[in-house]
Amino acid sequence: MILLRDSLRATAERMLEDEVNALCGESHRPEVGAQYRRAGSESGTCYAEGRRETILRPRVRKQVGDGTEREHVLASYRAIREPGNNAAAVVTALRAGMSTRSQAWANEGVISKTAASRHWIAATAAKIAELRERDLSQTAFFGIMLDGVFVGDDAVVVVALGLTCTGEKRVLDFEVGSSENAAMSTALVARLQRRGFGPPPGCRLFAVLDGAAALESAVLALWPTACIQRCLVHKERNLYGYLRKGDHAEAARLWQRLRLAQGEVAGREALAQLRAFLLPLNAAATASLDEAGEALITLHKLNVPATLNGSLLSTNAIENVMRNYRGQTAKVSRWRLETNQLSRWTATALLHVERGFHRLKGYADLPKLVAALAQPSQTSTPVVDATLHATKP
Repeated sequence: MILLRDSLRATAERMLEDEVNALCGESHRPEVGAQYRRAGSESGTCYAEGRRETILRPRVRKQVGDGTEREHVLASYRAIREPGNNAAAVVTALRAGMSTRSQAWANEGVISKTAASRHWIAATAAKIAELRERDLSQTAFFGIMLDGVFVGDDAVVVVALGLTCTGEKRVLDFEVGSSENAAMSTALVARLQRRGFGPPPGCRLFAVLDGAAALESAVLALWPTACIQRCLVHKERNLYGYLRKGDHAEAARLWQRLRLAQGEVAGREALAQLRAFLLPLNAAATASLDEAGEALITLHKLNVPATLNGSLLSTNAIENVMRNYRGQTAKVSRWRLETNQLSRWTATALLHVERGFHRLKGYADLPKLVAALAQPSQTSTPVVDATLHATKP
């Protein structure tokens, strides 16, 4: 570390000397009549790797119009003594879990705890604007995922994840509130719509949701023809709570058959088999399955390749986002909801998480899904029991 810091300090001093030579000429061959001249040197400071270092700073004087001279501050010196890079270092360290007190200690007095907090607040406030000022109208989206997570004891963060027609995932926005209610969710999706989010002209929006009524209501309020796909993973976990452990293996096999089914006919048959299995075992489990109904096979009813099932039959994509979000914010012991603290942390964490996104599995077949979403929904004869509640794709 000492060797590295010495190297950085030497590099800074060479940079200063290069600028002096450019202004004044070589030290042993000064330019005659030059506007600038050397004026000795003195102790100065620079910031290297977030640390304040002492260097030897050359001084230069400049002739002005009335024949007098004044001190000329080298541009390179202004740059290397600017502690602005500390802000980036603080943001990185705090996001990784280092407290402001630890950050001040690690920088050995370069910045105080108060200054570290100030850097963090300013940098993370800018992240809110960075996230929410992105123009969504310039990207072709076919779908959206919404999910909420409890933060602390009193807050909920709802996050919107956009799915592009070429398979990329984009963090769209978030909303902070005290509960995952319809008003909060509607405010989020309404802001997305104002920013230009929506499916291609003539297409229905494809939304993958976990079953929360508030989220579904919010989507349908803005896009009434949206195709709502209920998360199979959430419903499967829910049903296991009604069944004996001895029945879990067969239930898992039937859920897997539904996940692998391609097209409407196969999807309906798989769902009917699952219901037939549950019916004699547990009325509550059957009722829970019926509650979701054909929203569990919305993707199947669009008759697209099963290569998309892994990405679009569950909310796993956004749940991975929320899992990483929790990892980024886990070190915060107290959320001050009367300030924008939670929003600042959320924007910063989500933008950081977004950097690790990969394309949806099966993205090569997305044009077929977009084409299916452009077709008007059609009512078909159900294969499953009539007690299932239909949701139009």
